[in-house]
Amino acid sequence: MKKILLLTALTLLAPTTAGAASKPVILEKHGYVVAEPRVGNQYYIKQTGTDLTWNTTRGAADIVVALIDSSADRTHKELLNVPRVVNSMKGPYSVDYHGTHTAGIMSGLHNKYGIAGLAPNVRYHFYNVFYGKNSEFTDSWTVAKAVDTAVAKGATIINLSLGGQDYDRVLADSIKRARAKGVVIVASSGNDGATKVSFPANMKEVIAVGAVDSQHRVAAFSNMDSQVRVVAPGVNVLSLGLKNSFIFMDGTSMAAPMVTSGIALVKSVNPFLTPTDIDGLFQKMPRVSGKPYTELNTKRLLDATPRPVSISAPATLTNRYVQEAKLSVMNRPNLKTTYTLYQGTRKLKTLPANGGAFTMYAGGDWLPSGQYRLTAVVTDGKYKRSSSRNVTYVNPVKTSVSVKAADAQTFELTTTRKGVVTVLDATRKTVYEALHVPGTFPVRGDTGSNLTVVLKPTDISERVVSKTYVPAAPPVEEPVETIEQT
Repeated sequence: MKKILLLTALTLLAPTTAGAASKPVILEKHGYVVAEPRVGNQYYIKQTGTDLTWNTTRGAADIVVALIDSSADRTHKELLNVPRVVNSMKGPYSVDYHGTHTAGIMSGLHNKYGIAGLAPNVRYHFYNVFYGKNSEFTDSWTVAKAVDTAVAKGATIINLSLGGQDYDRVLADSIKRARAKGVVIVASSGNDGATKVSFPANMKEVIAVGAVDSQHRVAAFSNMDSQVRVVAPGVNVLSLGLKNSFIFMDGTSMAAPMVTSGIALVKSVNPFLTPTDIDGLFQKMPRVSGKPYTELNTKRLLDATPRPVSISAPATLTNRYVQEAKLSVMNRPNLKTTYTLYQGTRKLKTLPANGGAFTMYAGGDWLPSGQYRLTAVVTDGKYKRSSSRNVTYVNPVKTSVSVKAADAQTFELTTTRKGVVTVLDATRKTVYEALHVPGTFPVRGDTGSNLTVVLKPTDISERVVSKTYVPAAPPVEEPVETIEQT
């Protein structure tokens, strides 16, 4: 045990992976496949349902998890390029197995080297708060400073795999400030086998995490009371050791980063969720045999996560006035929405941000049949998320041109598509030519003479059409018979 208390327990060297016997090849659905050689020993991946979420997300780079712990071994091949934030460090920096192990559970790279971290693609900041020989001690004020620094540096979630028996106002106030700024705090419940959760996990602003084993049984060492909201695997947990090694450990310290990873994946899908929203998601999860807590199932959490923006539309659109496409945006007053129609990478037009009906008309013409993409983006200035929907559009508008006399010196021409309109007289001489958008427009000329109107659409997939105008023959006056009276 480490004071504050550092919640850890047993450490064993991981066994080497045995070679597989010859057997038939397994055919699977196409999806994300983990190729880490030790993943078979990570029972907690399947027990938490995390493997079922990786087709949806393995984490977003704008989600920042702050691990406030002892110093992780950043030279480990599974932790390369993960930054260490040292502002809260007290005493000499020395790598430690505990911080390395908790870091690996969350951030271990999927690099075909060893294990698979549960949320490998989010960003991590490692804070060293333990000092003394073997990084044995820390204090609540050092942890409070780390919490404040993590918030200032943009943390989305803070993991505290540590705790103590006594309440401290300085650390409590730091945690309250963090939550007020939208940061989710996760802490381990303690390893004393007690019916009282340690501080700061016992704060209502913190998600307290207890430990279970591979059979879903509460671990004998796990502190448990009504303040524990969620349990996660904390027995015989394989993760990283020092100097590129892999070790098994027990402790609620191991369970907490699993919950943190699950929340990181949820926030990757919807970063606009508040700590209260996250609390609500856990409240929706099924309870364990009537207990006040739920067992972590990241797949269920992700399925219950409201998407910040979504688009629904039929695969094929056949109406130029589109009402079938529906845009749904979560109700947050600080969110700004942009809704756009694309053809390939070319932006065609901005659509109503409220998701209302729109026309397939852009650039002065009805759009041709083809493949299009509807894209909506929402942002609060810090985070940005998007949704897209590919559709096939079948243009119902047929290319045509018509002409009629408006008066003795004016023709009235009507076109259904944008294009070059050419007017030829009876001798095939061009008397008028101009580019026109669809619509009706006048052309000056002698309506008593024959002429031909040609429309060459700018849409090269459409054919050239023409219309011949023949003036109406003047009415024939019938002779009037007169009878003289005698």
